[in-house]
Amino acid sequence: MRRVGQRPGDVRVRRGRRRTAIIDVVVRRRRPLRMRMWMVPAAFAAVIALGALLLSLPVAAESGEWTKGSVALFTSASAVCVTGLVRVDTADHWSAFGEVVIALLIQAGGLGVTMYAGALLLVLGRRFGLTERQFFGIELEDVEMHDVRVLLRRVMRFVFVVEGATFALLLPWFVVEDGAREGLWRAAFHAISAFNNAGFDLMGGGRSMTAHAGEPYLLVVMGASAFVGSLSFVTVLNLRRAPGRWSLDTRLVAYGMGGLLLAGMLVLLGSELGSGRVLEGQGAVAALANTFFLSVNRTTGMATVDMSALQDSTSVALMVLMFIGGASTSAAGGIKVGSFMVSVVVVFSTVRGHDRPRAFGREIPPVVVARAIAITMVGFATHAAGTWLLALTESDVGFLRLLFEAMSALANVGWSQGVTTGLSEEGALVVVALMFLGRLGSLLVALSVPDRTENLLRYPEASVRIG
Repeated sequence: MRRVGQRPGDVRVRRGRRRTAIIDVVVRRRRPLRMRMWMVPAAFAAVIALGALLLSLPVAAESGEWTKGSVALFTSASAVCVTGLVRVDTADHWSAFGEVVIALLIQAGGLGVTMYAGALLLVLGRRFGLTERQFFGIELEDVEMHDVRVLLRRVMRFVFVVEGATFALLLPWFVVEDGAREGLWRAAFHAISAFNNAGFDLMGGGRSMTAHAGEPYLLVVMGASAFVGSLSFVTVLNLRRAPGRWSLDTRLVAYGMGGLLLAGMLVLLGSELGSGRVLEGQGAVAALANTFFLSVNRTTGMATVDMSALQDSTSVALMVLMFIGGASTSAAGGIKVGSFMVSVVVVFSTVRGHDRPRAFGREIPPVVVARAIAITMVGFATHAAGTWLLALTESDVGFLRLLFEAMSALANVGWSQGVTTGLSEEGALVVVALMFLGRLGSLLVALSVPDRTENLLRYPEASVRIG
């Protein structure tokens, strides 16, 4: 039967019904990169390698010849680790290009873990998390910073403001001493070196600041800049608040650094001011300026006296001060004054019968105590190992001088009792390793202690004889 409207020959095409197809789509998300403990040491090592390459070039040497690779590596590591130990005099051996490279390496190393970790966070496109806060070693709520860029901007501003102020104060003195052109560069170099606790100088002849022991203005300016650099950005930021609003960390650092500065001055005045001592013949103002400068330089390494002429008792006391060092996340080395102050609080709290260490109305968490103990013990062990290795490679050097040299390298100080320039190739490598471990070791040890321990299994208690 023909339908209406249908003509002969017409073909009717039926459309098929559409069926719903279910397609499984698997979206593979890229796992975000996280901060790892090896990243910051790797960044430091890369900067050291680049610096060694640049310093080995003929253009970096005053003589126009290639510098030995081991010397270039030693100098680069000392600059990046802001130590100041040198095998050749900075002013005499290196050209203007070499001095600029050293200044840039000091600046890169002095910015330290804060800037390196922050730059890595920017590269990885990440914001602050719990792990990142541990890397920076600060409570971001205290300083009101929740973004990487804000932190880096404030740190850079702090660094360049203090360095700029130091440069402005040093410039007139150096211009009078060395002329406009030379004085301009020397003021800039010493401002960078002092604030970053590097210990490098351009005085020439391997004399450090010994020729300027009678210049109180120069010593006070550079000493004050070095002291601020050893306090850290976070501490200085907190110190701007009223004392009642200081965090516990700021209180411990401020009182600890002030006490250690005074202790160093008293040790030097008591041991080195008599007849035949290194401070002999200095007036009251010069003696105070020198003891202040030397006490501050337990984290920096510049010297106004011959360090090899110190009394043995002074050398031992200075080794203890060097070992403690400056504040965490600062340019200074050592086990950090925070670790030392936590240990002091633990001792006093234990003697007073407190079950948990407390100070200024606050209890210190067990994990912080564990980190302080771990850093201190690892520091002692590393110093002992470094001294033992130096005793093997430098058998003709006195043991106390080797102890002093190893501590100076490990604490990133830069004082030497005449050992560095005569080191063997093997001994120089030991010192390079000590400088590198001293710059990053305390951070890595602290991060290796977890915030919380999982006590899934408890063992019976047993007593151990102590004392």
